[in-house]
Amino acid sequence: MKLRERIVSVFFGEMIEAKIAERLKAASVADMEKEDIGWRKLTGDANRNLSPLKQERMIEIAFYLWENNPFANWIIEIVKDFIVAEGMPYEAKHPDTKKVLDDFWYDPINRMDLYLEKYVRELFLYGELCLPVFVAEQTGKVRLGYIDPAQIKEVETDPENVKMVIGIILKDSAGQAGRKLKTIIPEDAETIISKAAQALRNSYTDGECFFFAINNVTNSPRGRSELLSIADWLDAYEQFLFDYADKWPLLNSFVWDLTVETGTEADINAHLKKFTKKSGSIYGHNEKVKLDASTPDLKSVDAETGARLFRNHILGGKSIPEHWYGGGGDVNRATSVEMGTPAFKSLTAKQKYVKYILESIFDYAIHRAREAGYLQVSDEDAKYSVIAPEISAKDVSKHST
Repeated sequence: MKLRERIVSVFFGEMIEAKIAERLKAASVADMEKEDIGWRKLTGDANRNLSPLKQERMIEIAFYLWENNPFANWIIEIVKDFIVAEGMPYEAKHPDTKKVLDDFWYDPINRMDLYLEKYVRELFLYGELCLPVFVAEQTGKVRLGYIDPAQIKEVETDPENVKMVIGIILKDSAGQAGRKLKTIIPEDAETIISKAAQALRNSYTDGECFFFAINNVTNSPRGRSELLSIADWLDAYEQFLFDYADKWPLLNSFVWDLTVETGTEADINAHLKKFTKKSGSIYGHNEKVKLDASTPDLKSVDAETGARLFRNHILGGKSIPEHWYGGGGDVNRATSVEMGTPAFKSLTAKQKYVKYILESIFDYAIHRAREAGYLQVSDEDAKYSVIAPEISAKDVSKHST
């Protein structure tokens, strides 16, 4: 090649590389993130998330309480049992659609008949549920994994719409940068999210996942545990019972009080030698000698009253009536029905969200099966319904009356 041609080739090659670099820089996600600094988001200007340190501490405290505190464990388990104890059966119009759902439900890895309860427990325990998905290309079959919320570094939202959670960034592990997962969003949402969100999602190349959060506000994508607001009170209640248990041997002990009227020290010692402390022993004496059993009176607050005060404060914060936990007290049938109404309303709202979670997963399983050609049905035949169990039994006697 001639010298002139080489110069021209190098010159134009450098120009092309410079243009490519300039365009890549313009499309760089990192630079887009920098450009967002100092600008107010169109929706959800404030960030209502807990700080990363508080989020991690909340998760660890919640797990510790669930594992070690019987009261905390019961609060999580009773909510879970009311929502999914009988399972959440589903029906589909078309048998092929039903088969896709059955294959997903009873898959040896998914085993939703067993894991649904665990997922619901962990959702209310940690306030978040993150399930990565793995899809078979030929059949579109979906399998779910699990990510501990403690491994989540950031939950990314659309810069122009904080309601749209677009990705999950995990913490660094073994010296490698944390994985970036796209969140699974409704099909039509892909056309709604902003260009900035689309560019961010395109940079999340480590897979897809479902992400669900509870007890949060709109501009706080990260969830809160059901135990967050009552954690200190649960600990105080447990400490109260431990203190009372430690004090109980003292309250249950007694001493013999021997009184000898006008007696000398020698007389008292003589009586003491005659008296034995064995249970059921006999001690004879005249009217000038008195023997009484004395117990300590520490003037302490009645334990039952104190325990009930703590217990009702905690249960009231979760809309749970006191007679649900360990004793009926003075509650009769009429008052128990009225006291249960707030609890049933709260549980129904929670069940509604769990049903939404299941419907989101089913929608994705059907979509991937149709996309792979494994399920070939119309939109109408692809429909199904999730049947949520009733939270409370209906009293038909009122209607009959």
